[in-house]
Amino acid sequence: MTVLQPAFFLLTICGCWRPSMWTMRYKRVLYTLYTILVISFLHTFCISQFLNVILNVETADELSDSVYMFIANVLSCFKIITLLMNHNNIEMLCKKLNRKPCKPRNHEEAKIQRSFDNRIGSVTIYYTALVETTVLCMILSSIFTDFRHKKLAYNAWLPFNYSSRRLYYVVYGHQIIALIGTSLLNVACDVVICGLCVHSCSQVEILKHRLEELPMQVRPQIGDIVHFHNYLYGYVDTIQQKFRVIIGVQLVSSTLVVCFILYELSNTPLMTAKYLQFLLYMACMMTQIFFYCWYGNGLKLKSVQVVDTISEMDWTRLDNSTKKSLIMIMRRAMNPIELSSTYVFTMDLNTFVSILKMSYSTYNLLQRKKQM
Repeated sequence: MTVLQPAFFLLTICGCWRPSMWTMRYKRVLYTLYTILVISFLHTFCISQFLNVILNVETADELSDSVYMFIANVLSCFKIITLLMNHNNIEMLCKKLNRKPCKPRNHEEAKIQRSFDNRIGSVTIYYTALVETTVLCMILSSIFTDFRHKKLAYNAWLPFNYSSRRLYYVVYGHQIIALIGTSLLNVACDVVICGLCVHSCSQVEILKHRLEELPMQVRPQIGDIVHFHNYLYGYVDTIQQKFRVIIGVQLVSSTLVVCFILYELSNTPLMTAKYLQFLLYMACMMTQIFFYCWYGNGLKLKSVQVVDTISEMDWTRLDNSTKKSLIMIMRRAMNPIELSSTYVFTMDLNTFVSILKMSYSTYNLLQRKKQM
């Protein structure tokens, strides 16, 4: 079974995942050129915003108005480089799900894996719809306000005068395309990392299913289960090793964006297109943070449920050697499988609450600075 198909479709659009059927040389070259084009759009947009923050921003209002999109764009530039560098690692982690010991042994295990894959597939669709709806609102709002007055969609510093109609259309189109690319890249990277975490949860469920079937076996294959349980810890550790930096950067950047959006909301009149735009943007950022923490928390809880599964099974029918192995699994399972950010923050709901508190504190700091 091919896992995370909607996520890989988004990666293909973003220039990070060449379609497997594109084996001919000219197609590989075309996709490489497309990837370079996407990187160029994102990085030039990011540089223009960075120079604007350095050279033009003077007040807290100007900082807030410029920084929230700049941070999201920096994050997308970092994500596309991370995804390209980890192409082989992502492919390896997905292939492991269809190899022993993770490969489903029967229909019930295949059904468990399929249900989790369908779950993250649905989340990918809903999350993409939310983000692209927000982007559409931002584009429409800009067209009906900025475009009519020949203003750019976002503040930027450019080394040339774009007052002529032709140059203005080029710069404005560049910003809109970069905005769409930024949104899709953020979604693609999030659903890939969260999707691997979800499939780690599915493997824990498969392990629990194998444990429940153990007393019914004539010759209990306890050695395979011990190996499988140990393998899951190594699998999640690999995910953490490859993506811990991007997860950490994601949390920090999302926290900053949330506090700046809160500041913008407090200074924007209600019942306006700008207010709706900021409200949707806030929803996207909160959803982005929540996904990492929710699925990390789910993996943590499911890993400790292995202890309950062993306690509830009919272990009295097993021989002493198998019982000793089950005790070893229980002792190991008491240390939950955790996904952490740079080994500092554990991805769980407590971290989500802490991020909200930190965002609100930063927002209060901006408000005090404005009143001074």
